[in-house]
Amino acid sequence: MEKMVQHTVLVSGKGKSKELAINTALGKIQRKVMDEYKAMIIRIEPVSIHVNEAIEHTYTERFLLFFFPRKRSEYTVKLEVDIKITLLKVEEIPFKKIESPDGIVNHIFRNGQVADK
Repeated sequence: MEKMVQHTVLVSGKGKSKELAINTALGKIQRKVMDEYKAMIIRIEPVSIHVNEAIEHTYTERFLLFFFPRKRSEYTVKLEVDIKITLLKVEEIPFKKIESPDGIVNHIFRNGQVADK
């Protein structure tokens, strides 16, 4: 029922700080894995992280084109993450099939969900 798979995912992130850029990239791992695997994902565990590209873009920001100049930075990072994925194969789970001939009405009365007056 459980299956372990190793996979490499390429993700990128952008932010106003280094930590935010890396956090944004790592947050995209789950979405990428869910797009590729249609089984139920139990665990996604990063094994190793390789930085493919890390860029710091600096620019000067001004108020009304002339006043109050200040330096701003924006960080972009591209990561290659090796992950271990634990999948649960739902179609392999043996479900018991129970059929009720009288439908939902008997089920409600039998379980006492309708209060006696």
